[in-house]
Formats: sequence, structure tokens, C-alpha cells
Amino acid sequence: MTDQSAPRPVAPRRERYLVAPLAGPGVELSAMGAMPSAPQFADSVLAQLAADPLTNVHRVITPTAGSNGTQLSTFGAGPGAPGYPRVAVVDMEPDRAAALNGNPLVHVEPDLPLQYTEPDPGTRMSFADPGVIPPGDETSVMFTVLGSDGKALEGAEVYLMNEAFPVRGTTGTDGTVVITAPAGVLPVLAGVYVKPRYDYWAVWLGRPQLTLGSPNLVTCPSLAETFPGFPQRQLDGWGRRAMRFDALPPTFRGHGVKIGIIDSGAANEHPDLNGRISGGRDIPENNDSGWKVDTVGHGTHTTGIVGGSDNGYGIVGVVPEAEIHSYKIFPGGRFSDLIEALDYCIAQGMDVVNLSLGSPQPSHLLARKIEQARQAGIACIVAAGNSGGPVCFPANMPTVLAVAAIGKLGEYPPESYHATQVYGMPTPDGYFSTTFTCFGPGIDVCAPGVAIVSSVPPTNYAAMDGTSFAAPYVTGLAALLLAHHPELRTDVTGRNAARVDRLFEIIRGSCRPLALGDPGRSGAGLPDATVALGLVPPVSATPPAHPGLAQLWTVMAQAGLIPAAMPTTVPVPAAVSSSGLVSSSGLVSSGGMTVPVSGAWTGGSGGSTPPAGIWPGAGPAGFAGAYAAGPGQGFPAGAWSAIQPGVLSPGGFTPGAPTLGGFTGGGFAGGGFAPGGFQPAGGTAYPGLTQPGLAPGSVPGAGFPGSSSDGNGTGTDPTAGTTDSAANTGPGVTLTAVTADALDPLRAAMRAAGLLPHGPVEPPAASN
Repeated sequence: MTDQSAPRPVAPRRERYLVAPLAGPGVELSAMGAMPSAPQFADSVLAQLAADPLTNVHRVITPTAGSNGTQLSTFGAGPGAPGYPRVAVVDMEPDRAAALNGNPLVHVEPDLPLQYTEPDPGTRMSFADPGVIPPGDETSVMFTVLGSDGKALEGAEVYLMNEAFPVRGTTGTDGTVVITAPAGVLPVLAGVYVKPRYDYWAVWLGRPQLTLGSPNLVTCPSLAETFPGFPQRQLDGWGRRAMRFDALPPTFRGHGVKIGIIDSGAANEHPDLNGRISGGRDIPENNDSGWKVDTVGHGTHTTGIVGGSDNGYGIVGVVPEAEIHSYKIFPGGRFSDLIEALDYCIAQGMDVVNLSLGSPQPSHLLARKIEQARQAGIACIVAAGNSGGPVCFPANMPTVLAVAAIGKLGEYPPESYHATQVYGMPTPDGYFSTTFTCFGPGIDVCAPGVAIVSSVPPTNYAAMDGTSFAAPYVTGLAALLLAHHPELRTDVTGRNAARVDRLFEIIRGSCRPLALGDPGRSGAGLPDATVALGLVPPVSATPPAHPGLAQLWTVMAQAGLIPAAMPTTVPVPAAVSSSGLVSSSGLVSSGGMTVPVSGAWTGGSGGSTPPAGIWPGAGPAGFAGAYAAGPGQGFPAGAWSAIQPGVLSPGGFTPGAPTLGGFTGGGFAGGGFAPGGFQPAGGTAYPGLTQPGLAPGSVPGAGFPGSSSDGNGTGTDPTAGTTDSAANTGPGVTLTAVTADALDPLRAAMRAAGLLPHGPVEPPAASN
């Protein structure tokens, strides 16, 4: 009899693989002999795997009725073969998997774990190799976590964040936790992250001064304090308002559309979900009831965003009358679980599937299953991922809709952890890209994904971040379109790939572009439900900038950089001297500070294009490293990123005030100082302000037109703008000579903001 408690040596684990037999009829196999048909060949392969003592077959995924009608020639299926092969989930040694994969009639790939697309607090830190950390004494530090109402918060997670290690503890019933860490690291902690289970905001304490002799108190603001009366008073969150769901007629509720949510299950007894979920499946446990238990909370939060009840309590979902099905694969979900869940979605006729999950590695079998779902008319809305890197799989597939996450200033307490998620400079109306969102050319749209309040088990609410919670907003929009758009209604449209493609086209076409500094962070932009449903025309102009822009206008007008009153048409000179104002290759102040505008204006002195401009340049969005002593010369990346949100006044930037339209996002060209914005060379206008009254005589939509250099320094086309060629190297002319005294107020303000050194600035070298 074996003693189960006796210690056993730690052996290498077997890896998990997906094995799909693909043979056609009469194919000779050197190891297995001839098989008369593909089904019999598959039976033989699976039987041999089950009998092999060095393999462990967990289960075989057999496509359910109604999901196997699509021929997948990629798998080598012959005439009459099912559209999707049976797939065995097998544990085996890597060398055996490699040998089996050498057979051209068998497809083998790793069955990799999937990840939630919810940020891990340590994902943005690189941790040192623990093997190179010298051993030493340990230090214990105690925390007490209370709510702003004085309640001890049980189950709050407390993280000590450091480049050498992340350490985690969980509070007990009294709200306290003791965390043990190597001695000497507390003075160099990057921060302490405290995440309550629910009903309170998470808190970030940067560079904390911790004490060892007594508990360190952390107070988390309550959601009810931020939203008075919540949850007894229903909350219409900022995400719904940002995408204009709150502006839809009350009859637009998604009735008749079936949505599959593949996640960690859903707390069916939650007040906002009770009676809202029509059915589901627990894939790992192979039953139809386990989905009702959500030990993670991720799926419950996602489901609430999509379809929470409109019952006057808590939160309300985007489509409170759509039919929702919950397919549980987490915790521990793998490619195989997702394949099986999608198979159920196909068989049960889902219209939209929400996938708030991903992997850094692709899967051929999973990709084919997603394509099979598309051919069946199922639209897959996929979260981009939260690694802060390239778009994850399957969001990077061209046949799904990939969703990045954005946030908005002012929608969370300033001391909350959400305040650490801002990437780059926010837009004039406060939207920002996030530090965690995956980005790149694969992004289709962006949606709210910071400080999103929704349901969590058992009957509570939590504010969470992640592309996981951006995707459900777009899933809800897709359901609304299928239910109410005359071109897409489920009762008039066939279920096929063309419907899916048209649905995605309408969503992308409804978007309002956001000037986040990189199109890969927002795709087509932020979808607008009223535009998507045809209730209002698309908005072509950018939203009004912050009122503080008027102050900046006044300062710059006093400095002589812009006219006091905005004329309808203002010719812009082609080049600039050291005392000039504007060049087609940049914006210049006297004293020699040149700010090249790469990708916007070209020509000017020598007809050259500056290599590292503000907008597409290195560093975060907005001003990110394009300051020089002469046109086109570089400056260390990030030099301009020191600008903090504030209002530029004669006394400098005012900390804490909202950011300006001019010194944010797209900067001078993207936010613009004039209605209509600057129009760069080449004739493509950067949208500016559409709000009159910023300066006396301002005209909405006019702005500064484009200009060019013809080699002699004169603008050839003040309306459309043309690009000077490199051959035209005339020195240009000076628009207006401005004395240093006239620029002193602006210079002082820019020094206060860290944009200019405090000492004298040498004039720029002459350019040829």
C-alpha cells in the first residue's frame, strides 16, 4: 500500500496538447496501417492515445449537432468529412507530441492557458531574477484596511510592489494583514496597491513611508460616497454615457438577440442578474449548472455590463432584454475549453459572443473554430489584452472585432488605483489611453475600460479596469444593432459571415476619432450608439476643448504669437528667422526654441521635414520630444511629456486644473487654437475647435489654413497648402519680428511648466 503522505521527488510535468486526426480514406500510415475512412482513422488514433501509458487523454471534443457543417480544407478533410475534426485533449511529453505531429495526417498543438484580460498589478513591472537577490533577514509589515465609512474590509488584497518582487496578502475579518518581505526593501517600494473585494475603490500609495512598529492604515473610499444613494439609486455609469447608450429611445433594449458570454460564470442570484441568464454550461466540469457559481467575479462583472436588469437598482446593462447565455471556462481555462464553448454557441444559435480573454500565442484549431462561428453568423467581440504590448490572440484575428480600453478623467477618486492608468496626454474632453491596454494595427475600436462599476458576487459591486470590461460595451452595441438596425435585424437578415462583416463595418463607421497620439491605441475611435443605429448623423468635428484654452489664447496673443482676434483667413509664412513666429516645418519662438511638427507641416527653411515630431514622435501622446535649437533637430524623447494637466495662465501652469486643448493629445495641430484647427501642408486639416467666442471675432470652422514655401518664403496656396520640395531651398521670410520683451510672459509660463530652461537660450544656428 502506497503512503500518500510520503514525500515524492518533483518530476517534470507533462504538457497538455490538442490532437486532431485529419486523415482521408485509404491513406497508408507507417505506424498505424491503412485506414478505410477518416472517421475510422480518427477512432484508431484516439484509441491508441487512450491506451498509451505515457499519455493521459482528458477528453475528446466532438462537434455538437449543427456545428459541423463547414468544410475546413486547412485540415485536409476530404469529401464527406465533417467540417471540424474531433479534438483530443492529451497530456504527454513534448518529444512524443513532436513525433506525433510529424505525421501529416495528425495536427498537434499546445493547449495553452488563457488569460483574463484584466490587468495584473505586476504586469507593468519587470522583476529581477530571485537567484541574484542575496539572502537576508525578513521584515514583517502590518496593514489595516478600512472603508471611508469606518468598516473593516475583509478579503482586501494588499500588494507590495517592487522591482525585485511582488508580495501579496489578504486581510482577515478585522481588516488586517501581515506581509513578510525581505529586509531593506520597504524604503524602496514602488508602491502599495490595495484592492477591496467589492463596494469600495482600490487605492494606490506611491512611494509609501511604512512603519514597522504599528499597523499601517489604508482607507478606501466607498462607491456610495462617490455615487450618493448607490446601489439603491441606479447608476448610469460613465461608460454608457461615453458611448451614448443613455441617449437611445427606451425601446432599444436588445430583445430577440442571443448573446454568449464565455468567462468565469455569473452569479445568477445577483439582483442585477437574477432572471437575466437563460442558460449556460460549465465546460471544465461538464454540466449545465456550474456556471451559476463565479468564484472569480470576472464573468459576473462582464455580464452586468452587457445585460444587467433595468430594475432601478444597482447598474443597468446595455441590452437589458437580450437573451444571455453564460459559458464558464475560468478559472483555469485553456484553448480546448474555449473551442468547446464556441461549439456550444454555434449549436445554440448565439448572435454575438463576448470574449474577454486572450493569449500571447495563437492556436490554429481555435482560429478555425472562430471562423466556423463567423460562417454561422456569430460576431465575436474580443478584448485586446492588458499586457501593454501587441494585441493578443484571438483579438489579432482579422475576422473578429478587437477592442482597446480607454479611461476618462474625473470618473474616479484621485487617490484610487485607476489614476495610475493614464497613458500620455488626455484629449481636451478628458479621454485617455491606458497603460495596460494592448495596442497596434489590429485594434478596431476602443471603449471605456477604466473604473467600470458593475456587478460582482454575491450581491455586490466593484470598479474594475481592463479591456475585459471594454469589450462588453461593444458586445452590447452589436446586440442593439442586430435587434434594431433595419439592415441587420435578426428577423430580416440571414445568419452568415456577410452579416458579421457588415455589423463590424457599421460599428467602426459610428466611431468618434480620439486624438490619443497613436491610432493603434483607439482604432477607428469610440463607437457612438446613436450614430450606429442611424438616429443621428456622424459627428465630423472634435468636441469642444476645455474653457481654459481661452486663457492660453490670451497669453499667446499678448506674446504676439497669435492675433488677438481670429480672422477668417490668416496666411502662414513659409519660413522663420530666429525672431520669427511660425515655420512650415515647426512652431518657433524667439530665443531659439523650435518645436518641429513632424508629419504636419513640411518645407520652410531648406524644405526639410523634421525627423522626430511632436505627434508621431517618441514617448507618450501629445508633446513627446521634439524641442531643438533649430528646425528639424532632435531632442531627448519624453522632454515634453513633463507637461502635467493644468491651465496655462500668465503665471504658468496651474496644477490640478483640466488640460488644455492645445497642450494635449494632438497638441497644436491636433487640438488646435483656432476653430477648424491648423491645416497642415498637403491640405489635410487637423480638426480644431468648433466653439465660438474663444477670442473676439473668432469664426467657428475657420482656423489657420495650410501654407507652403515656394523657395522664396511666400505661401503659394493659403487654402489647401502644398509641400515644399527639397530643391526649393530659399531662406523664407519673417512674418513679424517680435522682441524678447513681448515673449517674456509666455516664456515665464513655459519655464514654470518645465518647457524651457531657466537660463538664457542660445539662438538657433542658421539653416541652409
